[in-house]
Amino acid sequence: MINLPKVTFKKENIVLEVPAGTKLVDIAEKSGANINFSCKEGVCLTCLVNIVKGMENLNQKTENEKATLEAFGAAENQRLACQVVINGDVVIETLD
Repeated sequence: MINLPKVTFKKENIVLEVPAGTKLVDIAEKSGANINFSCKEGVCLTCLVNIVKGMENLNQKTENEKATLEAFGAAENQRLACQVVINGDVVIETLD
């Protein structure tokens, strides 16, 4: 039996099992999680989320994502949902 990574959207109380390597943008759009997306390129900050738990289970930040997060002064636990790939269990908190 294969253990699939669990993605938890804390505020929405949504818990999903997904194949490792799945993009968070795809999971959010299919699950109805409250994340807005605009450019989907990692440059606009529209899809900023807090990673409550499991940062180590995400892909490394892309150059675009690094630059955007730094330019806007994002916190260490924040990522752009359009750039995140799930590789293990993670808890996400959407921003209002």
